[in-house]
Amino acid sequence: MTPQDRIAELEDALKEKERRLEELKADLDKANDLVQRQDEHVQDCREMMDQWIEAFEMVQGDSSAWEWSELVVSGAKWHSRYVDLVREWNRNVADFNATMVRRRNVGRPLAASDAQRQTVIKLRTAGKSLRAIADETSLGLTTVRTILDQRDRRDRTSVKHLERIRRDMGEERTWQSQQRIRRSLPRRIDAVQRQSAELRKEAKGLK
Repeated sequence: MTPQDRIAELEDALKEKERRLEELKADLDKANDLVQRQDEHVQDCREMMDQWIEAFEMVQGDSSAWEWSELVVSGAKWHSRYVDLVREWNRNVADFNATMVRRRNVGRPLAASDAQRQTVIKLRTAGKSLRAIADETSLGLTTVRTILDQRDRRDRTSVKHLERIRRDMGEERTWQSQQRIRRSLPRRIDAVQRQSAELRKEAKGLK
């Protein structure tokens, strides 16, 4: 190999290394840009969690871990109290109806014709008092009141027994699912905040 050939070979190798160096610099610039964008994203996540903490008035417990404020905790307590009351109500409805409803006199016929009923309702709609309606229709005051209560389904026949409260189990399943998320969220916030701090520290070391 002549000296000229050797020089040409070395120049080609040098050009290849320079090209490779430019590629590495481009890759490094892309990596730095990615690290910068990831750092900004982590910072945005931290700021968002800080907003959650502020919005839900979260507090730090004895171990410095985030906990729900009394506002959220009391909501869960009231839900549990509601569930207990519904169960207690439903458990006692049958016994109450068995002992109390049969004492009511719900079978007494109403001393008014259909025409009189319509007249009572029309006069009441026009703003007449119960006493004035009774005088105008020659019906008893109790009869007038019963006719109007029947219209509003507030008479003894319509409200002749207590009913069980039927909870919406779809809503209840949604509540329970959300409650599990609420219970885990403070721990997740603690973990993400620690990880975010570590990642930002590591990212700064790569710049």
